[in-house]
Amino acid sequence: SVYHMAAQADLQFNMPLAWKVMTVLGLVMAGIFGHIRFALFKRLDRAVQAGDWPAGGKALASIRVWVAANLALGVAIVTALRLTV
Repeated sequence: SVYHMAAQADLQFNMPLAWKVMTVLGLVMAGIFGHIRFALFKRLDRAVQAGDWPAGGKALASIRVWVAANLALGVAIVTALRLTV
């Protein structure tokens, strides 16, 4: 990686701001995915197993909202970085 090559040559390496922003927002996206997978899917599964279709519908609606937010965040990241490069 660029960082390791810079370190071996005793050079200082500073990540560009765009890389830092992309990294942080990527971690936010991973956190959102974790919430969807480990909280909301469990809620949906429990509702379906119990035959509680209204609760399942609410869980699915929450999943849709979070997936849309994650998609919008990803599109915003790609768009912003394409405009800066």
